[in-house]
Amino acid sequence: MKMVLDSRFIMEYFYSDQTETKQKATKRLKDLIQRKEGILPTIVISETIQTICEKIGKEEAEICYANLTQSGLKIQSLTSPIAKQAGLLRCKYRNIPMGDCIIAATAIANQATILSDDPHFDAIQETKRNWI
Repeated sequence: MKMVLDSRFIMEYFYSDQTETKQKATKRLKDLIQRKEGILPTIVISETIQTICEKIGKEEAEICYANLTQSGLKIQSLTSPIAKQAGLLRCKYRNIPMGDCIIAATAIANQATILSDDPHFDAIQETKRNWI
């Protein structure tokens, strides 16, 4: 099953302070990479790098960027059709942040489930959300 990774999952993978959560995230990510079913939207790269840069520093953000882009995940750019779908979702679900609408639109375009613990995605009827 194809999965679109949210930045909340990526942050748990890199920095979870809960051993069990980190182990589950690591196992899930390795499995997705091995089966070539992990999709990383470019917006998630942006959100992740921003968060890491603010909390830990630019050097760590650069390391995480290199790890993500060389991980074997499919990096999904924001295409015109995904941008259109994200705009339509944002219009329909006004309380959902645009970043989450882009992630949801990426999942719709790839017929994938969203890997996140963010309850925003539960409100979007057009998508399904799963957690580790």
